[in-house]
Amino acid sequence: MHVPVILVGAMTKDRVIGQGDKMPWDIPEEYQTFIDNIRGQTVVMGRKSYDVFGPDLTSAYAIVVSRGDPDVSVPVAHGIDKALKLAHSYGKKVFVAGGSQIYELALPHANRMYLSEIKQDYAGDRYFPEFDRQQWQIVREDEHARFIYREWKRLG
Repeated sequence: MHVPVILVGAMTKDRVIGQGDKMPWDIPEEYQTFIDNIRGQTVVMGRKSYDVFGPDLTSAYAIVVSRGDPDVSVPVAHGIDKALKLAHSYGKKVFVAGGSQIYELALPHANRMYLSEIKQDYAGDRYFPEFDRQQWQIVREDEHARFIYREWKRLG
């Protein structure tokens, strides 16, 4: 069985995903979409993202990618390949929830992306990686007051 790898997150049209160690927006409806997506599934993220999302995780399994040995209550993988191998062993969908370095490392492995585009501009210093939109197709798009939710599928 092929387990999908899905990048999940929110960004502005300029690909901003964070400012410091926080998201620069507070959009409860968008955040609920994120929570609904990961519920009961596996989530791979960096330690800083785990610090942000950890208490809210509804995922069945969380895995932190870190070069060090952070004091977290979930498995730690030293590298994206090890994290994805462990995540696949759970037999659930695998969601990658950031931050920017983890997204960049996981992008070549992803076959789907569930991305919300925040309509308002926000300043930030963390970005979602650039990706070749010709290699991806939007398979679902839902318009909301403050964001557009899109599901992307890799072509080929």
